[in-house]
Amino acid sequence: MTGRLADRVILVTRAAEDAEPWIETIRSRGARALSLPCIATENFVDAGIRATLVAGLETASWIVFTSRRGVAATADLLEDRMPAGVRIAVVGPSTAEEAEARFGRTNFVSAGGTGRALAHELAGLLALDAGAGPRCVLVAAADRGRRDLEEVLGPAGCEVLRVAVYRTVPAPPRTPRVDLGALGVNTILLASPSAVEGLLNQAEVPAEATVISIGPSTTEAARASGLEVAGEAPRPDLEGLLEVIP
Repeated sequence: MTGRLADRVILVTRAAEDAEPWIETIRSRGARALSLPCIATENFVDAGIRATLVAGLETASWIVFTSRRGVAATADLLEDRMPAGVRIAVVGPSTAEEAEARFGRTNFVSAGGTGRALAHELAGLLALDAGAGPRCVLVAAADRGRRDLEEVLGPAGCEVLRVAVYRTVPAPPRTPRVDLGALGVNTILLASPSAVEGLLNQAEVPAEATVISIGPSTTEAARASGLEVAGEAPRPDLEGLLEVIP
């Protein structure tokens, strides 16, 4: 893969605090990587959301986090206190690190590294727990996050309660916009519909740039905005994005 990406200048459009791991991986594959944050996040601090979260934790056997930000936003709402009887499941090592720092523990880390993989792994754990308590899972995530947990666990007979603890917003319009062509960018990675809007707010996109989308909703948003999508990742992660770069 190093040789295949050697002529690529790849733009990472993730939020500033999330971009570095992707940049490091891209550079390790022999490509140049640039960061232009096209989204930002805002934690919800509403008392009503906190009350919903607290009430949900009274019946949940597990709380699920699919991002570091979900952990941080939840910890802020709960003042770093997680009920002892609720087990914590996370999508990967970096999310586990945040949970350990804020709550002092993590009970399960997904080996698959995606929300859908975590859902399938958790379904297996819940099957083993049959008869041991409530089959209720609380998902603390973004307001427009993927519904992998509901799609997998619902048919398995588990109640899934989702609480939006933060939201993702597009980066605002910038004047003048960044000329990506002048920077040599020839490949753009888009990981959310919000990133599409933020990209167009922030930058002039070269007509010849290769645009890679992380999934169907992002592809739809990109095409609706006039961008030509060259590839859609088979999995919602960086490896999936890199895999479909032509």
